[in-house]
Amino acid sequence: MAEEHRCQAPEGHRLCVNKCGFLGSPATMNLCSKCYRDFRLKEQQQASSAKSSISTSPSSSSTAVESVSQVPLLTLPEVKGVPPVVSAKSP
Repeated sequence: MAEEHRCQAPEGHRLCVNKCGFLGSPATMNLCSKCYRDFRLKEQQQASSAKSSISTSPSSSSTAVESVSQVPLLTLPEVKGVPPVVSAKSP
C-alpha cells in the first residue's frame, strides 16, 4: 500500500543520468535541463578550442597553393610531325 502513494515521474521522464536528483527526458539524453545545458556548453567549448587550434596552426597546404598559383605557365616548343596537345579545361 505504501508503494501506491509514491510520486511517479511523468511518462517519458526519468531521473537524470548524472544522478543529480532532477528529472531528465529522452529529448535531452535523459539529462535534466541543468546537466544538459552544462553538457552542451562543454561540447561547444571543446569544438571552439579544436577550431581555434586548427586555425592558429600554420598550414603548409595553403602556402603550397599560393606558391603554385604564382608560378608562370611554361609553353613547350612545337615538335614537327606531332599534333599539339589540347588540354580540356574544367568549368
